[in-house]
Amino acid sequence: MAGNERPHVLHLITRLLKGGAEGHTIATVRGLDDYELTVGYGAEYEQEQVDLLESEGIATKRFPLIRHYNPVTTIPAVLSLTRYLHQKDFDIVHTHSTEAGIIGRFAAALAGVPNVVHTVHGVPFADDRNDVLNQFVLACERQAATYTDQIVSNADVIADDYIERGIGEPDQYTTIYSGIDLDEFVDAEPADDLPGERPRIVMVGRLANGKGHGVLLDAVESLGELDGSVCIVGDGPLYDSIDDDINDRGLSDQVFLTGFRDDVPSVLAASDMLVLPSFWEGTPRVITEAMASGLPVVATDIAGIPEQVVDGETGYLIPTGDPGALATQLERLLADEELRERMGERGMERAGRFSVETMVEELDKLYERLLRADLRLYN
Repeated sequence: MAGNERPHVLHLITRLLKGGAEGHTIATVRGLDDYELTVGYGAEYEQEQVDLLESEGIATKRFPLIRHYNPVTTIPAVLSLTRYLHQKDFDIVHTHSTEAGIIGRFAAALAGVPNVVHTVHGVPFADDRNDVLNQFVLACERQAATYTDQIVSNADVIADDYIERGIGEPDQYTTIYSGIDLDEFVDAEPADDLPGERPRIVMVGRLANGKGHGVLLDAVESLGELDGSVCIVGDGPLYDSIDDDINDRGLSDQVFLTGFRDDVPSVLAASDMLVLPSFWEGTPRVITEAMASGLPVVATDIAGIPEQVVDGETGYLIPTGDPGALATQLERLLADEELRERMGERGMERAGRFSVETMVEELDKLYERLLRADLRLYN
């Protein structure tokens, strides 16, 4: 960086789809006005996301060798990215998600990038994943941490988890909560085209492994005839199998798949509670979105979720893989409108600490600290 040039920053993410990590990354780069930004992404992407970034004047670059949990392409991806970084003059490489985080930090070290930041969007070690894979990822994370100046976690508990696993040192960690545009949800008009009756339970997210869709269906099935309905909003590789499961269980008159919706604020405004029975997460943006919309939340007691949901006040926390616990809390909320409203109001108050403005401001301060240290080093 020379003269009055804006610092050059590369944000690198494994997939540029329509999930929470992608939403976090896009919101971040759209808010960082004082930097020359490039967003790099791997083999899987949605063209709509690329177009959105480029319409905002943010450069993009695809790295097709960066793939989701594909160790065969890892070394070629590192070498390809290293060549790209040698050709550029980035002041900061900021990686997101597990694969891009490992590949990007190895490549940044090889290319001599002066500042490397990694955001942990969720703990990638889970009981329902292969133990050999967990151990391989852990070894890679430990090594990649040695090439990282700052590790940004979405919750204090995630940083604690990583430190306990021997990933980096405590002074490398900074907690910055994932932020959203609160006004977009507070002021949303309810969607009038959702299937089913109210009160409406809604689950929003990518239809992929680890989100707990089967747990939700087990819980609903155990409740029998609902006083209300369930909408599962999203798309992904499990769409057809979830659809078949709903039909096989005889739940098609209670549980509805809507597919992807680009009006999530309106979907939440037309719902009465959010459920998220995931097996692994970070600090899910959809929980903050639901709280900003005035909805109580029932979610698993993992990762950063307890820093979002106050059990018994803004919703309920349940163990992973426990449809009985989920059914109990859903039944309680379905039966008590005043309880839903009370929890929703408290959630709206709590959502204020998770604004996109706060997130961007804190990350900007982190960048400034790193860049000032560079100036002291070379002057």
